[in-house]
Order: sequence, then C-alpha cells, then structure tokens
Amino acid sequence: MTINDGYIKLGTRLLDSASPPQVTSIYIPPKTPVDESTDEFGFVFLEDGSIGPFYVSLDDTRAELERRLVIDGLPNTWGFPHWLERGSLAQRAVAIGLFNACSDHVMRRAGFVPTHVPAAGNRDPQPGETIGMVGYFRPLVKKLKSRGCDLIVLEHQPERVAIEPGVRVATDPQALANCRSIICTAATLINDSLDSILAATPTAESFSLIGPTASGLPDVLFAHGVTATGGVWFDDTTAVQEKLDQQASWGKVGQKYQLTSANYPGIDALLARINRPDRLQPH
Repeated sequence: MTINDGYIKLGTRLLDSASPPQVTSIYIPPKTPVDESTDEFGFVFLEDGSIGPFYVSLDDTRAELERRLVIDGLPNTWGFPHWLERGSLAQRAVAIGLFNACSDHVMRRAGFVPTHVPAAGNRDPQPGETIGMVGYFRPLVKKLKSRGCDLIVLEHQPERVAIEPGVRVATDPQALANCRSIICTAATLINDSLDSILAATPTAESFSLIGPTASGLPDVLFAHGVTATGGVWFDDTTAVQEKLDQQASWGKVGQKYQLTSANYPGIDALLARINRPDRLQPH
C-alpha cells in the first residue's frame, strides 16, 4: 500500500467515524510581486473552526485553485479521498488541506492537543554529519551549519538554493541514501513523491516530515517509516482569519509541534475517545 493509498483509506475512515463538518471557506494567498522563492500556504476552514493548512507554491497550484473555486465553488468535505486518487496537483493540495482540517476536528473532539504532549524528538545531528534535506528550508540550513553539519538539499527548483560551503544541491533522491537524518518538506504529500524518497533512504535513523502541510494525523506516515512529523496548531480561528485578511504573517498565531510514535496515541485511541458513551459531544 502506498502512502497515497493509506491517506485515502484513513481519510475515508475519518469521514465515516467522525463525520467532520463542512467547509465554510478556503483561503488562497493572493499573488504578490514578492520573492518567488517564498513558500505560501492556503487554509481550509470547517464549520466548527477546524483549520487545515496546505502548500500552494508547487507549479501553478495557486492559479488553478483560484480558477476552480470560481467555477466549482467550495469543495465538499466528503470528496477529498476521491481527489487524492485521481485529482490534479491543485486538487491534491486542497485534499491534503481537507485531511488536515478533518484531523484537526478529530484531535479537538478527542481532547488531544498536539502542542501539549511531551517532547519526543529524533536523534540530534552530530558535528561533521551530512544531513539530507528535501526542499530548501533556509532557516534550518543556518541552524544546522552552526552545529557543524553539512547538507545535501534535494530541491525540485535547485535555483532556489543559496550555494555556500557545506551545502550542495541534488535532484536525485539517491543522493540522500547515506544520510542518517532526513528533513523532508510535507509538500511531498501533494506531489506524491514521498514514497520514492523513503525508498531511497532505507537506512535513515531519523526521517522528519515538516511544515504546515504535515498538520494531519500521522498514522500513515509512521507506518511507512517517517519517525516524526512537525505541524502547526491553531487555537484561535478568528486570529488566523484576521491575519489572513490583513495579508499579515500568521506564524505567531500558530504553535509548532512535533509528533512521534512515542507521544501520539494513534487514530484508534482518538476515535475511541470521541465515541465513548459518557463523553459529551460538542454542540
């Protein structure tokens, strides 16, 4: 079973078992004359305030989404497994956003706040170690280099990478085969490339999938060898919407978190909490 197959299966289970509410709005960031290397994100909002972020900077995703929302209107929550099966890149992006929003709904109803769990990180990079990086995370490059690490950056758009000592660029996942630690963009969920990257790095001791797009339930990822996911949690929907309306940075109204198999209870436990006969359900 591929990761995509796993997401379709898990997404269908979430729909059947948790009956998440419908979509109230989808935010697509406006195209602005800023640095084209800037990563941008859309947001799915559900009726109960659940939020699902997703990456919109792959190819022409943003433009296609704008066209589709004008022509088709808001998507139905129940349609996203189908889009993962045969959708375009833009449809897959929204589908992951919907999955993240439904995941947010499930976590909230189960009383599981990912930012409140004890930290359970991966192995720490060691000086002299070469770290594999899928996607270019500029702030992380600086941090890892300060620890004495070198980096191999696998980047679909290699021109985005600032070439400097200790940083080299690759376009083939096999270049990461000998890296013990991998830091991977969650945009690989949208372009369906994560399976091939995991297959190219079977000996990695630490494989972290990070970014707002990784803000969904991680069961499928853990089953395929991802050791940690890093997403973002929002506890004030109004604050997020205000920042987006102002076209201001929304980073400070969200809290980053990390989940591993050690601090995440699993989908079975979350659904059991929701379906307990004695548990009060939200109105």
